[in-house]
Amino acid sequence: MKNLKVLIVEDSVIFSEGLRLILEQHASINKVYLAHNFNDTLDILIAASIDVIFLDLNFETSDYDGFIIAKKIKELYSDIKIIVLTQHARIYIYEKLFNECKVDAYLDKQLGAEDMFFAIEQVINNEKYVDRNISEILEIEQWLKISKREGEVILLLMDGLVQKEIAFKLNISPKTVEKHIFNLMKKFKVKNSVELITKYMRYINGNRENLAGEISFP
Repeated sequence: MKNLKVLIVEDSVIFSEGLRLILEQHASINKVYLAHNFNDTLDILIAASIDVIFLDLNFETSDYDGFIIAKKIKELYSDIKIIVLTQHARIYIYEKLFNECKVDAYLDKQLGAEDMFFAIEQVINNEKYVDRNISEILEIEQWLKISKREGEVILLLMDGLVQKEIAFKLNISPKTVEKHIFNLMKKFKVKNSVELITKYMRYINGNRENLAGEISFP
């Protein structure tokens, strides 16, 4: 792995320029190009022999997104490795990226330089790669199946209420609240309510979305 040419496809100028400075520190990277829209991406791909693309998913336009760009690149240049760098970690995104778009890696935007360098090494060696942060959040989402009442309990725990206060708020017995918390701890594989809240918040914050309000309880 040497003399790699890397393309960053990202409409945030500040973020892309910062990422370029980081990538240029890698001894094996020869040149880093920037593209802030779909057309610029295609122009650079025609003009330069790109090895690896760092691709965002969200763009300030309704005409295209990272999924569309990834599919088109793989159709035209199947040998180019695509590393998706995003702040959204969801199972449906994971499945679409790898099954439909055929990308090579799925990374959290909050990663450091060493993690990104490792991802480059993996994809250049023809390995599919998902970083640890994304993997942990996806694992949580896979078994995040909670009832409406359990959802109400965990949200009240997050608000700082104790079991008696939750029981009063929901008009149920403290024993019932205790049972719900016990079931939640089993599902989240934690030992106490503090760990439960911490793990749940990590899932929510990992997606940078208001997932607490998004959950649809049966």
